[in-house]
Amino acid sequence: MLNQAIAVTRVVNSCVLLEMDGHAVLTDPWFTERWFLRRGEPLGLRVAELPPLAAIVVTNPATNHWDLRGLRAFPGKDSTPLYVPTAGMARRARALGFRRAEQVRWGETRQIAPELSMRVVPAGRTLVWPNNAYAFSTAGSRLFFGGEIADVALLVRYRAEHPPADLALLPVNGLRPLLGPPLVMGPAQAVAGASVLGAKVLVPVHDAHGRDPLSALFRTTGTASDTITLAGTDLTVVDLPTGERWESAR
Repeated sequence: MLNQAIAVTRVVNSCVLLEMDGHAVLTDPWFTERWFLRRGEPLGLRVAELPPLAAIVVTNPATNHWDLRGLRAFPGKDSTPLYVPTAGMARRARALGFRRAEQVRWGETRQIAPELSMRVVPAGRTLVWPNNAYAFSTAGSRLFFGGEIADVALLVRYRAEHPPADLALLPVNGLRPLLGPPLVMGPAQAVAGASVLGAKVLVPVHDAHGRDPLSALFRTTGTASDTITLAGTDLTVVDLPTGERWESAR
């Protein structure tokens, strides 16, 4: 049970609307499909349906985590902080009108609101680019978001120096190229990662994978349902359909 209510609405893939202590944060925006990259699941929210946001955070520059084209219609570009892992991403966002777009590096912190802080956590690399994870803290709750993380050892290093998370959002489909290591966690790694973080609740992300030209080059190795099967009695897995809002009990 969390000390304060946290709400989670999964939009698609690792795009999630987080509500913490009255502040909404959007992760890994993805609203527009490409001919080469399909969702594989319904879009849970449109840009026009988003509430006012305290921040937008992005883990990596892959199209299904960084849909700048889809954010063109976002009405809060002038005032909403947008945190990204590379300087080039920040420049492109500012050119689109996100005046508060900023590169954030591993180990840095930001005070998003008086009651909400954020730490940037190392999550390996996506090809040559740094991949960010984000840990959020309020007065009564802690939430960890790893939209595209593959290595549980990174969470072990983080947890050695930081308090436990109450809730973890971790990828579960184990997406990997036909030749090469996994890009994200599979079900067993997500359960292990949640345990390392000390989380009592795990919300799977990066679950579905669309049938498109890119799918011929990658394969998945698990689903959120597999994660539920592997979880022990100390971990609650919330398999959240897109567009459905889940709120923790106080």
